[in-house]
Amino acid sequence: MAEKYLKRKGWHILSRNFLVRGGEIDVIGYRNGILVFFEVKTRSSESFGRPSDAVDGKKVESIKRASAEFLKCYGRGGRISVFYPFGTEIKRRIRKTRIDVIEIFLGGEELRINHIKDWENRL
Repeated sequence: MAEKYLKRKGWHILSRNFLVRGGEIDVIGYRNGILVFFEVKTRSSESFGRPSDAVDGKKVESIKRASAEFLKCYGRGGRISVFYPFGTEIKRRIRKTRIDVIEIFLGGEELRINHIKDWENRL
């Protein structure tokens, strides 16, 4: 659901469930020079708080470790490979990186998605 939402918003999905020792990133996306590491949290109710409440300082540090590994493996000279339809690969410049949270609410028949940008600066 989060990936579908991000694609509709113009994000190029570079990776899903990127896992390294000491960290994991749910979705990695690129758009307009911004490389974002998305943490996706889903809840069926807010009885135990908002989904984003689970993304604390410890989780952010874990995402930072994984993001550093991702950049070490796939970022070259401040650029990242972005794949377009028909197999076209273009090296795009990374102007900024950040961590965002995607909250998915599954209450009842309603599906609601909340995209919180620049999460680590909100903690």
